[in-house]
Order: sequence, then C-alpha cells, then structure tokens
Amino acid sequence: MKIVFLCIALLASPLAYAGKVVNIYIAANYLADSTARQFETACNCQLAQNYFNENDEMLAKFAAGASGYDVVVPTAYAVEQLASMHKLQALDLKKLPNIKNIDPQFLNQAYDPHNRYSIPYAYDNVMLAYNKKELQRLGIVADSWAVIFDPKYLKKLKGRVTVFNSQRNVFAAALLYLGKDPNSSNIDDLKQARAVIERAMPYWAKFDSDTYYRSLMRGNIWLAMSYSVDIFKTIQDLKDSHQEVTIDARLQKEGNMYELDNLVIPFYVSDTALAYQLINHLISTKSAIELANMTGASIMNNAALTKIDPAVRNTPWIYPPDMQKMHSFKNYAPKTRIMINEAWLELQLSCHQ
Repeated sequence: MKIVFLCIALLASPLAYAGKVVNIYIAANYLADSTARQFETACNCQLAQNYFNENDEMLAKFAAGASGYDVVVPTAYAVEQLASMHKLQALDLKKLPNIKNIDPQFLNQAYDPHNRYSIPYAYDNVMLAYNKKELQRLGIVADSWAVIFDPKYLKKLKGRVTVFNSQRNVFAAALLYLGKDPNSSNIDDLKQARAVIERAMPYWAKFDSDTYYRSLMRGNIWLAMSYSVDIFKTIQDLKDSHQEVTIDARLQKEGNMYELDNLVIPFYVSDTALAYQLINHLISTKSAIELANMTGASIMNNAALTKIDPAVRNTPWIYPPDMQKMHSFKNYAPKTRIMINEAWLELQLSCHQ
C-alpha cells in the first residue's frame, strides 16, 4: 500500500512520461545511483546526468545561452547570478511538498529570499585532503591553509600539491589564510590574496578540480584542495581496491568554505512537470538518506539526519562540529567579479610563461 501511495504521490500518470528524458546538470558523484533508478522507475522515464566541475564553468555556459537541462544544481552565489541573468523560473513551492523536510535554517537565505528560485539540496565542504603516510613522514599537519600557501611547508611538498581551477575557491582560501573575510571585496584584501597565491604557485603541481582525487589515489599528489564528496568516494574506492595509499582529510583552523547547492529550473523549460517531480523526489527523506550514505554529501533533511550511517554523521569534515567557522560563498558585485576574473586569468597565463 505504501508503494502504491508513493507512486501516486510522486507521479500522477507515469505512462504520460514514457520514453521522456529528464536532464539534470550537476557535479559528478552528487546523486546516488539508487535514487536515480527509483525516479526512472516511478516516472517511466530516463534521467540523464550531465556534469560540470565548477560553478564558474556552469555560469559561463548559461551566459553563452546553454539549454537542454530540466534541473540544474548551482551553489548559492551562482543561484543569485543566474537569477540576475534572468536564467531561472520562479518556483511554485506548492508543487514541492517535501520542502517540509529541509532544516529551516537553510531556507529563505539572502541569495534567494523566500526560495523564489531555488530549493536547497545538500552542501559540500572545501578542505584539504592528503596522503597520510607522506605528510607524516614530512612532519606536516594539514590543519591550516598555510600548508598550501606558505613556502615553509611548500618547499617540502613542491610538485605534490594541487588546488582547484576556481578563482572563487582559491581566493577564498588565501583570504582565510590571511585572516580576512573569504568573501571580501576590499581591493587591498584581494591584492594581498593575489600576492599569496602568486608566491605559492611555483610550488603547486597544477590547478585541478576534476582529477585531483585520482592523483591522490595514485600517490602522485600528496596534498589537494578537495571537496568532501570527492574524498568520501576516494576513500571508499581505496578500501575496495586494497591499495596501499591511505588518504585522509581535515578542515582548517582558519575556517572553510562550504558550497550550499540548490535545485533550480532554467527559464526555458516549457514542460516543467517532470522537473518538479524530480526536485520533490530529490528532497525526500529516502533520497536524502541515500545521498548521505552513498556519496558523503552533507544533507539538510532533519528527518534523514537521524537515520544515516553514524560513521558518516560523525565524520567532522562532512558534518563540521562548528558551523560558525564555515562560510558560504556570496555573490560578488560585477566590478569585483571582473577584477578577480582578470587577476585569475593573469595568474593562469603566468604559469605558461
């Protein structure tokens, strides 16, 4: 009876969607396979996952006129940018009854008052992951952003460090290292952050947002700016493959960024029925439990939090013990965004000279 009720609640007429493809634009490793299969079975449709590595990549694609996605999963500041670009539809929250599951502290945020355009999905922490054996051998503790910015540490790690190919993440980490607001738009703060990045760059192996965890697994990289979801999967894969490399991760004492990711519907979607069905399915308690246990994503579903694997719930780099030290990205004013983009381009070009 419960199964019948679920199917009726999820989709009033699955046969109406037979053969249809629903496209979601999302980061890799961010949707449990079982959740996707359950949705496909319930709606008698196909769920196609399309991946992006960084929000900047996704934003550039939409600025250039991207289409074909029914649901997109941008982080907080990117929601604000997409809305200002008139790329999002206003949501009818009455069509999303599972919103009741979401912790109220994550609703009605400054980047999207009253959740006009977005529904929180999960959050992913930006931190440092490392080769446990090699850092112990070097006597380095990855509890500070200093280990990727201070030459005192980098001299021991030259060619073994990667940072994201993302201006927002790298500048935020540099600002935190300097004791500044990671969302600072103060010109002097940003100049200091740039100088710190410039000083550290000769020691870094590369900018890498999409394959760094494979380099960690192979033992080529010993320290990497990382997403908690990627490292959760990397640690699981290492256990399954019985490799000798041991990877661990930790948050930094200066504070960390977290990416509060959201579900949105692009402005061009004319038939939104399946998009709403998918969003409501993804914010259900069952889907949230699967997301947490299978991907290591940090969920905001109060009903699900008490039911997830305790080993996941008690991992501090997945569920930080002090959220006061966690910072969400805020949208920069256009002038600041242009300045950082130009600085980033100059830094990247200098790598190839």
